[in-house]
Amino acid sequence: MTNHPTPEQAREQLSAVQARSITSERDRSVHALATAVFGATTAFYMASQNILAGGMAHAVKTVAFIALWLLVAWWIERAAKTVPRRARLWSRTGIAGSFVLSLIAVLPWLNHASQSADNTWPMVALGAVLAAAPALVAAAAIRWISR
Repeated sequence: MTNHPTPEQAREQLSAVQARSITSERDRSVHALATAVFGATTAFYMASQNILAGGMAHAVKTVAFIALWLLVAWWIERAAKTVPRRARLWSRTGIAGSFVLSLIAVLPWLNHASQSADNTWPMVALGAVLAAAPALVAAAAIRWISR
């Protein structure tokens, strides 16, 4: 004699397990914030390539960029207990979208504009906002959609 559950018991157990969530609101917030910071940092770093000239300024900016990325990566590993459903997919898609948008639209625009006059901080800010948009949308999706 076996102890297999009846089909009705199996359905009840399955619905009870599906009703439980292993992720928390806090973990969704952590992953969303990390995605937004990764995307915005990358976008600003790429957009500001023409405005900070000189070897030392570029080196300092690059070190600050890498340090911020590593700090956020370290923080997310410590702060989040779980990974929300589809958070990795949303995050990678958003950051990749920001990177591609920077390469095919923002950087060519800023490079072209810098041929006739120096880029200004408002131009860099606009470029960074445009480039960060996919990562920010992904962060919003992680926070509010992937439940």
